[in-house]
Amino acid sequence: MKTKFLLTLIAILAIGLFTSSFAQMERMKMRDKMHKKMEEKLNLTDSQKSKIEELRINHQKKMIELKADLEKKEVELKALRNSEKLNRNDLLKLTKEINDIRASMATGRANHQMDIYDLLDNNQKKLWREMKPEFGMKDRKQMKMHRHRDID
Repeated sequence: MKTKFLLTLIAILAIGLFTSSFAQMERMKMRDKMHKKMEEKLNLTDSQKSKIEELRINHQKKMIELKADLEKKEVELKALRNSEKLNRNDLLKLTKEINDIRASMATGRANHQMDIYDLLDNNQKKLWREMKPEFGMKDRKQMKMHRHRDID
């Protein structure tokens, strides 16, 4: 009986991990596809592609660090809420720290976009502005919806 329960639990955990990993891989594929389409439509030079890739890598490193910090703070918040020592000042302090990290992430994304935009010539900038709603907002909303589904 215990063995059957343990095997069922392991199977459920394995499926959950696989599903989460698969969803993340799909998001990455969708993002890469979007980047390739934009590169093609913008007709980027090899130099621009190289600089953009360098910007992307640096941006990703910063975002990974910020996401890790955010997750740590969210765990701290959860622990605080479950603690006997819950008090207003500590709760507000952690909430502010979490919001500051989120603001840094948003500012980092905006700066990254502008860093790329600054590499473009005038014709490419015009195309970028025309494509942004097509590639940016729609896909970002879809990715955000998928991300929230993965968390739930």
